Amino acid sequence: MPGEFAAVLMCAGLSVYSALRTHVTSPDLKVAIIGVGGLGHLAIQFGHAFGCEVTAMFSSPDKAEQALAFGADHFVDTTDLAARR
Repeated sequence: MPGEFAAVLMCAGLSVYSALRTHVTSPDLKVAIIGVGGLGHLAIQFGHAFGCEVTAMFSSPDKAEQALAFGADHFVDTTDLAARR
């Protein structure tokens, strides 16, 4: 992988990996990832790799398929008021 691509993944990857590694103390935890963007897609993949039940949350249902493909078990559209009840 060229360095200019690896550097970006390294920075974003370490940001979310560090937080998850610190707080995921067992693989049976449930983790919510808010956002399916630059950091969120990596957090979903790490959470999935750690064995957690991962819920991705985003303000657009268009990201649901992507989040599930990255390894999320569930997707919540944060603009869907009915789903929050």
